[in-house]
Amino acid sequence: MLDTDIAYIAGLFDGEAYIGIKRSKAYKCTGRKNPGYHARIQIRMVDEDAIKFIAENLGGWYFKETPHTKNGRPLFCYQASEQRAENILKTVLPYLRVKKRVAETVLQLRELQKQSAQYRTKITGYRNFPNQYGTVRKVPNLSYTDEYIEMCNALYERCKELNKVGTS
Repeated sequence: MLDTDIAYIAGLFDGEAYIGIKRSKAYKCTGRKNPGYHARIQIRMVDEDAIKFIAENLGGWYFKETPHTKNGRPLFCYQASEQRAENILKTVLPYLRVKKRVAETVLQLRELQKQSAQYRTKITGYRNFPNQYGTVRKVPNLSYTDEYIEMCNALYERCKELNKVGTS
């Protein structure tokens, strides 16, 4: 991809994109004790050609949304998350101006997540686990430490503040 194409896409990101961290709830029914944190890029525009250009050059996917008003034009929405969002942000980061700090914050989350195994040490209970010979062992259910969740949440809150719209 040409540098001018990357710069063009970075300009679209600066003007039209949401770059941030999505926090998902901890659903007890699935056994998840902690919220999840996910890198996310999203752009909504009425110009399909611009959205299609981004998807074709950076990967990810896009879809058509129905208009929000009776006579409104359809919106085209591009999305990328997790590893793909990380790769895209690393590509456009040198060209970003307006959203550079929020992109750097999202990349900090991704770096922290690469170290997440060392933070999965909090025992939240035990379960019986039979091996292939029928012997049952009691194994711990491990969750992330409070420290790790606090670090993820701090990055989430920073993104939220950087993406804040309006005054006050």
